[in-house]
Amino acid sequence: MSVIKSVYETQDEILEAIRELYCPEGFECDLTYGNGGFWKNIPEPRLVFDKQPLADHVIEASSSDLPIADGVLSNAVFDPPFITYVKNGRDHGKTGNMVMSKRFSGYWSYGQLATHYSQTLIEVARVLKKKGIMVFKCQDIIHNHKMHCTHHNVILWAEQAGFSLKDLFILTAKHRMVRKVKQQHARIFHCYFLVLERK
Repeated sequence: MSVIKSVYETQDEILEAIRELYCPEGFECDLTYGNGGFWKNIPEPRLVFDKQPLADHVIEASSSDLPIADGVLSNAVFDPPFITYVKNGRDHGKTGNMVMSKRFSGYWSYGQLATHYSQTLIEVARVLKKKGIMVFKCQDIIHNHKMHCTHHNVILWAEQAGFSLKDLFILTAKHRMVRKVKQQHARIFHCYFLVLERK
């Protein structure tokens, strides 16, 4: 039996570690399915949602307003956008020339990100069973020249919503796009997978 670590270089390894420790029967729900990239090498959950579905089998729903009864899920995975200064979701509006905004949806302000994340935590607390698991992927960001420690904020919002932090995994980036400008902050080369348990 291999040792499960807190740091990995691929999300497949992290998801498999989380499944082994906390979701032995597999993942049940993906709240932000996108193009299904999470599940290329891992069995897909039986329920998949997205606010803007890209595939026919995806149920159209916001992660903060799910068409699910109270207390019925054992676990849920949430991989939301993390970048800011992006307008109009996948249409991107005036920010369409940004390289990152062409690949990912996002938020115009950090306040919009905070609202979406915190409201989703409240909604997932509603649909999870007691002791149910939420896997929350997030990344710290620089917005408006200010460092936002998003993983710390998520832990605080989760506690307010009725979760406790069960575990934390770090995914390191092999490659990141780096602009040649004078740096004011360290480049962020990692993200977090928080394992939250509903109290």
